[in-house]
Amino acid sequence: MPALRGHLLIDGADDVVRGVVEWDGDVITRVLTDGDIEAVPAEDVGSALVLPGIIDIHGDAFERALMPRDGVAIDYGLALMANDVQLLGAGITTAYLSATDSWEPGLRSRASLAALVDACAQRATSAPRLEIHVRHERANTDDLEQLEAWIAEGVVTMLSFNDHTDDAISATQIGRTGVSAERFEQLHTDALSQREQGVGQELRLAEVASIASCVTASHDADTIEDLQRDLDLGVAIAEFPTSIELAKRYREHDIAVLLGAPNLVRGTSHLGNLSVREAWASGAGDLLCSDYHYPSLLAAPFCLVEHGIASMGAAWRAVSTVPADVAGLTDRGRLGSGQLADIVVVEPPADRQPPRVRRAVVGGETAFVGP
Repeated sequence: MPALRGHLLIDGADDVVRGVVEWDGDVITRVLTDGDIEAVPAEDVGSALVLPGIIDIHGDAFERALMPRDGVAIDYGLALMANDVQLLGAGITTAYLSATDSWEPGLRSRASLAALVDACAQRATSAPRLEIHVRHERANTDDLEQLEAWIAEGVVTMLSFNDHTDDAISATQIGRTGVSAERFEQLHTDALSQREQGVGQELRLAEVASIASCVTASHDADTIEDLQRDLDLGVAIAEFPTSIELAKRYREHDIAVLLGAPNLVRGTSHLGNLSVREAWASGAGDLLCSDYHYPSLLAAPFCLVEHGIASMGAAWRAVSTVPADVAGLTDRGRLGSGQLADIVVVEPPADRQPPRVRRAVVGGETAFVGP
């Protein structure tokens, strides 16, 4: 049976320990940390870390594969193939593609979402494991039945409630739609008039999601009123609350707080919201996601350790075990007997070099080999 010997992160441990992980088919059969580890038949990875694969439950960097320049669309199959390599190279073995279901035309439209659903269904590979996370915009009130059907059928396995109609219109936003600025202004005005209808539809979507065991989340909560709304909707996750105080309020209600790895690694929010480093240090975060940049999720645990905010064990669990638990994925996120053999071999950062993935194993098969 295949096996790796190296510095393993065992579930619940604060740090890595020398050991062996062994698997048969797509399932881990043994994790050994006692006895003569060096004598166990296994491939030795030296100083590298052997870790459970990263589970990214919110990532929209795939949009750049679909549209590398404003208005320039790439075939979805080709785009997903390129995105798969980026995910595995960042140690992500399970990825939720966070696709927006917006009133906008173009990249974030329902039509684009439908094309993504089809492309995912036609993938010739299962590495990495892909799930579809829909960020439903409140003002998109048309054809709700189609979205409900995807949820009921298990095509969409995570649903976020969003409302970005109050955001300032940007050139980037217009560019991805393929319409003129004048036309976009009219669409935006129409969207504002549809928000009230969308409020009622959210309750209906939440009910459908509950029946289908589809995990629900809220996005960019800014006020106590947002929190109350999310309690009414029964969401399990608060994505990117805009202040530390509000994040803590969500946690008081047993709603997991999801924060962005790029914010953590950069040291600041690109939108001027809370600092993830400060939030995590104050106990206001539960799990991390790639948000808009996959490699940051690989770097994030090491950043937490470097700044004395968390132990290696706690930091890595924030990108593996906790996301698995929050998403209801009981078969992954840990190195343990009976878990899926989704494993990454990582060289830790050294000499000003970032961490790098030497190998990614998905379902017991090597899916990526790095430098």
